[in-house]
Amino acid sequence: MLPAHERLRKSSVFQRAYTGRKSVNSRVVTLYVVPRAKEQRKAPSKPRLPFVGFVAAKKVLKSAVSRNRVKRRVREAYRLLTRSLRDGQSPGTLVQNVAETPRYKLGQWYVLVFVLHANALEASWEEILKAVDDCLTKAETKHGVVRNTPAQGPARPSGGPTGAKNS
Repeated sequence: MLPAHERLRKSSVFQRAYTGRKSVNSRVVTLYVVPRAKEQRKAPSKPRLPFVGFVAAKKVLKSAVSRNRVKRRVREAYRLLTRSLRDGQSPGTLVQNVAETPRYKLGQWYVLVFVLHANALEASWEEILKAVDDCLTKAETKHGVVRNTPAQGPARPSGGPTGAKNS
């Protein structure tokens, strides 16, 4: 179970995630993200994890038992994948089948909302784990904050593709 300070409960924040329209999809889940404000992204002494919500619509999964089961499974996959950031531990042996040790920059997100599809009910544990990992990785590459590191070199000048300024 996620700690109380990480759980998303306010419906207004869920709506903000949906209207922000920053999402990535997989066969099992859709992930909506809301980035933190620039002043909140500064590196605090302890990394702040985002609020996380899990949604399984009644229209998609009719039975409350199946909705709760799917949410538990996806919540546990997220918890295992982000445990190293939360506790300072390495991910457990259950996560070893995911490509490599996941390294997410979760501090850049204010909210993560996982919307579960009907396929999640029939998906195996490995498929769910891979889908959550893929969505977190895709969200970082598609909507994440690009940081300029020394290995990447300086950012390109804004004068066009070659850097030449028009006179």
